[in-house]
Amino acid sequence: MNTGAAEPSLALHAPACPQCARPMQAFDLESHYGREVATDLCPHCNVIWFDEFESVRLSGLGWVTLLRRMQAAMEGGAAPLKPQLECPRCRLNLKPVHNLTRFGRFASLECPRRHGHLQTFTLLLAERGLVRPLSHADLKTLQEEKRTPCCLNCGGPIQGPGQCSYCDSPLVVIDMPRLMAALLIRHAEVLPEESAQRVAWPCRGCGAPLEPTHTLRCEHCHHAVVVPSVLDLRPVLDRAEEALRAALPRQARPAGEKLRLMRGDPRATGFNRFLRNAFDLAGDGGPGGLPAWVGWGLLAGAIWFFWY
Repeated sequence: MNTGAAEPSLALHAPACPQCARPMQAFDLESHYGREVATDLCPHCNVIWFDEFESVRLSGLGWVTLLRRMQAAMEGGAAPLKPQLECPRCRLNLKPVHNLTRFGRFASLECPRRHGHLQTFTLLLAERGLVRPLSHADLKTLQEEKRTPCCLNCGGPIQGPGQCSYCDSPLVVIDMPRLMAALLIRHAEVLPEESAQRVAWPCRGCGAPLEPTHTLRCEHCHHAVVVPSVLDLRPVLDRAEEALRAALPRQARPAGEKLRLMRGDPRATGFNRFLRNAFDLAGDGGPGGLPAWVGWGLLAGAIWFFWY
């Protein structure tokens, strides 16, 4: 570990992978509001380095790009991470941390000088809540479909739930409703419902179209939806990208346009809102509502207050 007093200059090109020392693939991912997130990925070790220290928020198109990079890396496999890895920017030892998210605590390796953090494919998706643990029921479903269960992180074959025997990653499958909720967002806005309908794909049990944003089982044959590999997402990503690129950003309103539209409309005044709330509170004297005379009393009191 280098501990020199001078601050090393950050590399302007793709850094070397902390695991295998081979050059990583540098690319940008689209975030919200037109921002770009600098990312480096090693296709040999299936690890991702983010220069951003805080949690990275990607747009749907950013997730499409990242998932396709993950798909291309599945052919090489991956080995377990070494016990000690160095920051690709400053060469200091990365420190293990467990970040708390709304989905639980997840491991990551962070630079002590806050140059960024390193994660495996599986841990990155788990931290965003886009995967769920592989269960015995999932294995049974894959067996019925005559598909080979595999590790989501490295693509290696597996025998049962637990950890991958090749890369030591936890065995998980993609949570399709949560993934689609992350995919169908562009310009910080959720795409219209008809866009989600175009991303539907056929059920492996009966062939009926599956609505991906909230479906864990087919509504027709109740066949479970199990997606053990990012390679299974190719048709979904193609349709999602088409819908995402067609989405246009919402045009900003000119300054003062809202006030101009409200001018001359008595319903937009504060006094009108006060009266509406008063009569909504009074109701019509039925169960749960106040007597109707209360509303008239509030109206009379308001007139007296503003008149005198």
